[in-house]
Amino acid sequence: MPFLLKLAWRDLRASGRSLWVFVACLVLGVTMVAATGGLYRLVSAGILADTRQLMGGDIEVDANEPLPPPVLDWIGAHGEISLMTELYTMLGSPDGDFVRVELQSVDGRYPLYGQLRLEPAADLTDINAFDGEHWGVAIDQSLGLRYGLEVGDRVSIGLLEMEVRALIIEQPDRNLTADWRGPPVLISAQAVRDAGLIQPGSRIDYDYRIATDIPPERWRSMFYQRFADQPWEVMTFEDRSERIAERLGQIASGLLIIGFSTLFIGGLGVFSSIQSYLQGKLKTIATLRSLGLRNRRLAMVYLLQVGLLGGAASLMGCLIGAALALAGSQLVAAQLPITTTLSALPVPLVSALLFGLLTAYAFALPAIGRALAVSPATLFRDSGRGSGTMAASWRLVTAACAAMIVGLVLLTLPDPLFGVGFIAVVALLLGLLEIILRMIQHVARAISRSDRPGTSFALRLALANLHRPGSPLRSALLSLGSALTLVVACTLVVVSLLRTIQATIPA
Repeated sequence: MPFLLKLAWRDLRASGRSLWVFVACLVLGVTMVAATGGLYRLVSAGILADTRQLMGGDIEVDANEPLPPPVLDWIGAHGEISLMTELYTMLGSPDGDFVRVELQSVDGRYPLYGQLRLEPAADLTDINAFDGEHWGVAIDQSLGLRYGLEVGDRVSIGLLEMEVRALIIEQPDRNLTADWRGPPVLISAQAVRDAGLIQPGSRIDYDYRIATDIPPERWRSMFYQRFADQPWEVMTFEDRSERIAERLGQIASGLLIIGFSTLFIGGLGVFSSIQSYLQGKLKTIATLRSLGLRNRRLAMVYLLQVGLLGGAASLMGCLIGAALALAGSQLVAAQLPITTTLSALPVPLVSALLFGLLTAYAFALPAIGRALAVSPATLFRDSGRGSGTMAASWRLVTAACAAMIVGLVLLTLPDPLFGVGFIAVVALLLGLLEIILRMIQHVARAISRSDRPGTSFALRLALANLHRPGSPLRSALLSLGSALTLVVACTLVVVSLLRTIQATIPA
């Protein structure tokens, strides 16, 4: 084995520069997989770790009217409670614009987790207090930017004119769902009543957030046992984690599909590169086989070369992808109240490394198998242009690599349906391109063999090159057709994701 490894390394050093396409294609594909997978893991780990903060408590009890005192007493005995009252209404700006907002009235224990950041920094009770002329409110920073509202401006809410006294810079329990129905406005409960917004038929949500040391599921079971047959909904932060994870998984699956498509296209480049490399090595292969080097040991030399180059290219792609994922996570952390941790990176990076190695072997094995299937005499007579039929063992190993890639795709994608769809589309695409290839060859063969007068020699020669044995038409058509199709598909995925996000979540 050391002899074969030394031989493979010396051969690479002597003529490995021709494999730069191999390395470049693999680095690009692995970089995309590592970057998208790493970014998903970093962001999802940060968000799910801060689910208590994003939810506002360990448990949330939602009701359409205030809870009775006995219920509040029971909750207070089993944890710390904070009430947020939510009401959706219209806010009028000094310029006459009206926007739908979410009025939020909170108590002195808000927030149970995290920190409310206001500008200027002040106690929320003082900001919302009545100064003898106007009630005060704190509005979301995005609302101020959109409508040009600043501290000191007057806004109309219901029957009252109120004063903007602070901007909300960071609110820990800001929802991350796509049905966010308006920027928040923090206001006192008395101001809501004075504005005439509480009328018969008004829809008011009473959200009771609870911080407790009792396991959330046990707390919920105890609550339902104590107050059976009540319409109140109890949600734990674990429930919210599942919902957030599901949404993040759908977005990440779409992005990972782009990475896998890039890796697949890179695999086609790997095949073309290794095939061209081996074509230049056919005389060397014939010489080594004539000197007694058996096919198994000769195959090991080129498999070691693929492993060395594939491993180095995959490792380089992982490092670049990790750097991109970290940079992207920092941009996300600047926009959302989350913290990222490097402990989430090893899994996607190891997956990307395995993808790179498996892709390198899956696309290199057919070329190596064909190159070793030709006898030395044929290689010498054919001046290094011979090609053979791949043996059944090479087909089995290639199929095994492809099966492992399929399994890894299904395990890596957060939403398995995306994986099944991607694999089905790739299989359908390859089948369709194979049908088109056979049709082109059939038409070219029929025209080149016809005795139709007026057919030029150049046209006959071009058509003959399309259907002759060993024609590069198959590899060219598969590479170009797959690349163009997947590029268009990835573009559509990105555009659809952006439109969906921009249409459902405010900037």
